[in-house]
Amino acid sequence: MKIAGILLIGIVAIGMCACPQRNEDSLVTATEHPMEIVSELDGATMVLIPSGTFQMGSTVGDSDEQPVHTVALDAFYMDVYEVTNARYQKFVESTDYPQPPLSHNPRFNAPDSPVVGVNWPDAAAYAAWANKRLPTEAEWEYAARGNLTGKLYPNGDIITRIDANLGGIGGGDSWRWTAPVGSFPPNGYNLYDMAGNVWEWCFDEYNGEFYSQSPENNPRFGREIAPDKENFRILRGGGWGGSPADLRVADRWYHLSSGSTIGFRCVKNLGE
Repeated sequence: MKIAGILLIGIVAIGMCACPQRNEDSLVTATEHPMEIVSELDGATMVLIPSGTFQMGSTVGDSDEQPVHTVALDAFYMDVYEVTNARYQKFVESTDYPQPPLSHNPRFNAPDSPVVGVNWPDAAAYAAWANKRLPTEAEWEYAARGNLTGKLYPNGDIITRIDANLGGIGGGDSWRWTAPVGSFPPNGYNLYDMAGNVWEWCFDEYNGEFYSQSPENNPRFGREIAPDKENFRILRGGGWGGSPADLRVADRWYHLSSGSTIGFRCVKNLGE
């Protein structure tokens, strides 16, 4: 469905008023938790995503975005930016983990650009090293919505190359491939590149065309140990080579390996 532009690699182991509507059901997290923290190991800034309830999915997208259903989430911290080449290199040097296959490609290896060519086990290994984890699919969509209700994109119902890195080679923004993280405006939770730049790995497995009631698609399942079996994993957010339709907050994709449009960011539970 969204295979074009992906460079496969081997497997190692998310109108009516001029002002946007805000989610009134979002719950304010206790004040003892700071709104922003800096992760000790990788030095990444993380912002507090408050607890709340939201409508996950879409009635106007692909069939696997249905049914729209209510999800309640506890508060958590999320990386402000996608994991960069510089931060991933720190992980590689600290653990002797293999270099990403595109680490020597000048199109993709700028220190402040998102690391690409990392598969799901690579991303999970980085998260474990940094004392974090990959977001569940529900957490990713909730955070991407930025406290907006019923909108297609992180900042509303319209998205252009002024708002996100999309369209790939020949596009209208300043980058033919990945852009330095933070090059476009943040969403309402002060998260950058939740649409475009690179697709982002989520914890969940993809187990069928529709949302599943299986544990892998439970919004709390990301707190558990990953299953041993290999399966497709969820990707969210769209990449630099995609179309606006790929960048919708409810749009889902899945993959087994990786490529030049796939990266990730991490989350962390409160108090950890």
